[in-house]
Amino acid sequence: MTAKELLGLMLQGGPGFCQIAVTNACNAGCRFCSFPSVAPEDWVMADPARLCRGLAVLKDKGVGYLCITGGEPLLYPALLPALGRARDLGMHTLLCTNGWRLTPAYIRDLKAAGLKTLIVSIDGPTAAVHDGHRGLPGLTEHIRELLPTMRRAGLNPVASVTVSRLITDLGEMLRFLEELGFRRVTFSYPITRLDSSYLGFADHYSVDFSPEELYEWFGRVKALKATTSLNILNPSLALGELQRRLYGRPARFPCLAGYKYWFVDWNLQVFRCHYLGEPLGTLEEFGQIRPIRNHCNACAIDCYRDSSVCQYLAVSVADSLAALRRGNWLQGMGTLLHPYNFLSLAALLEGRHWLRG
Repeated sequence: MTAKELLGLMLQGGPGFCQIAVTNACNAGCRFCSFPSVAPEDWVMADPARLCRGLAVLKDKGVGYLCITGGEPLLYPALLPALGRARDLGMHTLLCTNGWRLTPAYIRDLKAAGLKTLIVSIDGPTAAVHDGHRGLPGLTEHIRELLPTMRRAGLNPVASVTVSRLITDLGEMLRFLEELGFRRVTFSYPITRLDSSYLGFADHYSVDFSPEELYEWFGRVKALKATTSLNILNPSLALGELQRRLYGRPARFPCLAGYKYWFVDWNLQVFRCHYLGEPLGTLEEFGQIRPIRNHCNACAIDCYRDSSVCQYLAVSVADSLAALRRGNWLQGMGTLLHPYNFLSLAALLEGRHWLRG
């Protein structure tokens, strides 16, 4: 990245991030998710031509990171062309999958199409628990066999673990991930309700926790960050912010959904995030969507909460520079030197492993 590009990024408050669910189709049967309830005759695939046009609009408006999800995105027939389009636009791409449809050849194709990071869901601390929950016998061994291929291809595999009652011992879960061959893990926080079209939630006992239980969960994750050989990618500061929220304390780091992060569904409708239900427009209209900054505190979804803590510094620098350009030196310097910036920097450094192999 050139100095000019870096300065431009700082003036924008850092890169934008968009998650696109390219399909509502899924081949798994997870109980803490509602995608399995969609019948095959109701499966929808995002229109490939519209998607590729929309990616250019995203890039023009400062979105530099794209996470492709579903449903199961490997069921999407136009996945490789979409990734290739994002690559040609200079976007950094991630993909979330259950891994069932991966093959060595497909992994190489994903890499050739520009994919940077492959995020693989793992639900439980044993093969029996994970495969049974997914309804895909042999899935764990399939993932184990392919992890060296993913790593050789440079796809930087990350295990994604949903906090659920399938896990009774967090240490056991991490040891299982190590034994499978993962080096990095991110925890997804339990969701029992969403108002957007996204179906990655369920009102199921396995993800129905009391505030006290969640507070303890987040504390255990923070404690294990210092003892496991795995890189736990959830920043300690973000976990601490969620603990504050559970006890009704005010958020120190505002959510950036609608300002730096967005969600797009298989109908290519843009939402501020997974949680909020009001569509903002179509993907092609993204350039006309006004950014939203209102310190929303409606949810505790890791995709937005963790990232918002890390990007607080970049947004703060952009706000400071804008104030200085207006001649408001007191506001500009106060924003630039705010102590939360240093906390955000520490969280950003802690999460640097997202970009490493």
